[in-house]
Amino acid sequence: MPQIHVENLMKSFRIAQRSPGVWGALTGLVNRQYRTVNALDGISFSMEKGEMLGYIGPNGAGKSTTVKILSGILVPDSGEVKVMGLTPWKNRVEVVGRIGVVFGQRTQLWWDLPVIESFASASYPAFSDCRPVLPS
Repeated sequence: MPQIHVENLMKSFRIAQRSPGVWGALTGLVNRQYRTVNALDGISFSMEKGEMLGYIGPNGAGKSTTVKILSGILVPDSGEVKVMGLTPWKNRVEVVGRIGVVFGQRTQLWWDLPVIESFASASYPAFSDCRPVLPS
């Protein structure tokens, strides 16, 4: 049995279109126009226990959307997804208790600090968060 099974996965988003200028912003409040963006268009793959997968592609290719569906954060429009035999968005607590996902942005990493140390530093509170509990 595959540990991850994805078949014909599809997900689209409805995005509000913005009109330029102040007048466009005001009319957008009353008469909003939308466009549909297809983030995933029928992707399929399977992974067996012990396999590794590199999931690469350009910005907007659907990588983060796929991972969010695999972790139960998003529900797909159609398709089948099983993670360890479970449907992620129906069994989210059990699935996330057995997997690990880190969403990071380059802007959250320091350019001169190794990636592993950037992740380690994220586990410590910021100094500004500590100020209220420090003795005066």
